[in-house]
Amino acid sequence: MTNVSAVEKMAELMQQMEESSPRVAAFQYCLKHVAEEAEKRNAELEARCSALAAENALLKKSEPAPFSKLMMEALDVYQAGADEVPELAMLSAYKKLRDGLKTPATDAFLAEVRAQARNEGINYAAGRLAAAFNHGFVDKPLTEVCDVVRMILDTKEELANSTQPAADGLSGEYAEDFIEKSTAQLRKGVQS
Repeated sequence: MTNVSAVEKMAELMQQMEESSPRVAAFQYCLKHVAEEAEKRNAELEARCSALAAENALLKKSEPAPFSKLMMEALDVYQAGADEVPELAMLSAYKKLRDGLKTPATDAFLAEVRAQARNEGINYAAGRLAAAFNHGFVDKPLTEVCDVVRMILDTKEELANSTQPAADGLSGEYAEDFIEKSTAQLRKGVQS
């Protein structure tokens, strides 16, 4: 039984109960709208799956045109490295051909998955800082910790609105560099 049919069944049962009751009428109204929204969302998801499936089917059958610009570029890439290591040259040519394929439905889906994962990571980082403070591991005033937690959470919106996000989302290089330098400073402090 799908969610939509379960909601419809509940609405049916409620109608059989006290039709004149304002509570039941309000509940039926809410259930009807929930069912409509669920149907709409289901249709959107089915359309996305269909688009992804169609793209996947095309990818399995796709072949570059023999004398197309993309094919000529791939041949140039191959020939540039074929004398040294033919296998790597062939792989480079394959990547050139692969990167020439257009997959808008897949790209949109993956962008959404990356954004969700990025947001989960940001939420996790903010939660870890808040938990560290709550358990006494951060010796700073509450206002400062709240400001930093808020700043971390605000990065979700900043990244979503960024016109030029990093190629890999958030590389973490700055934070890793900070940790490395801080650890070195702490070691020096312990030694002196």
